[in-house]
Amino acid sequence: MRKFFATVLVLSFCTAMYINAEDAKVMPLRVGRIYFAPTFGIANGGFDSNGKYHSYPSGEERKRLFNLGLVAEYGITDWISGAIQWAPGWNIWSGVDKDLGSKSDVNINGVADLFVGAKMQIIGEKAPVKTDMFRLSLAPGLKIPMPGPDFEEQAKNIDMNDPVTAANIDKHVLGTGVRFFFDYILNDNFFINLYSEFLWYPVKGDLEKAGLAGYGANKTLKTWNDGSGAATLGKIKSTGVNYGYDLTFELESVFSMPIAEGTTFTAGLPFTYKTTPGVKYGVTYPAGVRAALAGNPQVQDGDPTHIFLMKPNVSMFFRGWTLPTEFKLLYSVPVSGRNIDAAMHSLTFQVRLYFKI
Repeated sequence: MRKFFATVLVLSFCTAMYINAEDAKVMPLRVGRIYFAPTFGIANGGFDSNGKYHSYPSGEERKRLFNLGLVAEYGITDWISGAIQWAPGWNIWSGVDKDLGSKSDVNINGVADLFVGAKMQIIGEKAPVKTDMFRLSLAPGLKIPMPGPDFEEQAKNIDMNDPVTAANIDKHVLGTGVRFFFDYILNDNFFINLYSEFLWYPVKGDLEKAGLAGYGANKTLKTWNDGSGAATLGKIKSTGVNYGYDLTFELESVFSMPIAEGTTFTAGLPFTYKTTPGVKYGVTYPAGVRAALAGNPQVQDGDPTHIFLMKPNVSMFFRGWTLPTEFKLLYSVPVSGRNIDAAMHSLTFQVRLYFKI
């Protein structure tokens, strides 16, 4: 098990892929929208620190997943909407081609965190500043942590040859931030959307909950500090895991046109850039301890990550149905990146249902 903890990486799927940013529109008063976003993704390689793409060795490290996301929005006024977003949502199934030295299958199952916020249109047709040429909205919100895997239990599963969840699909710590939306409306059929999101994580996470590697390092920390070695070589110190922030920018051109009475076709081409400063593990090993622990699990700080994605999409909106419904198909392609373990290609099919209360 020590060998596994020393070599396994904290695997993470890029969460920018599952759903593209919305435009600056808000839901009309008392109108709601619920949509489901099932996603299938596969990664056959990743980007190194120099931005070079490397395919995984044959039969090793490949990652697959099936995720179900959910979003609910409701118009509080004509220019303010409330929203709960769970996208990515639940990794119902996933697989990682990883040899643990046992018969265990590796997965990254589990749930992502919730984003809860209010979207306020400042400039627009029904906004406080009225115009039909631009739309400007902002959405402050909170990212609410959901439960993660029990990595003590997952470590035991290795010895039992049972399926092993190797890492979280999200950070599972409180986050806060804001989203910005700006639309430049060229005509009735075409507009350009600019989107930005900044999420900050002021609360540090627990090392033992940061994945199998973190659990293994935390176990070593406790074992060492409870033994006699700490008296002569010094104590290992841990102050938790600092996730820093997530910063996202997106540019999308959107074309829409009616193709029949009550039916609208829309096509979009978003380009998305997402960056993080890298995870910082607050673990300090005195020099004597570091030497004594050679070969045992230690956690290294993460490098800054960068990912650039292209996400073409098409949709059909049937307004004349009893329950107005929109179907949207989105394909996410990783174009470039740095320090991205899993360059995930994903296909998302959204079903959006509209209602009025």
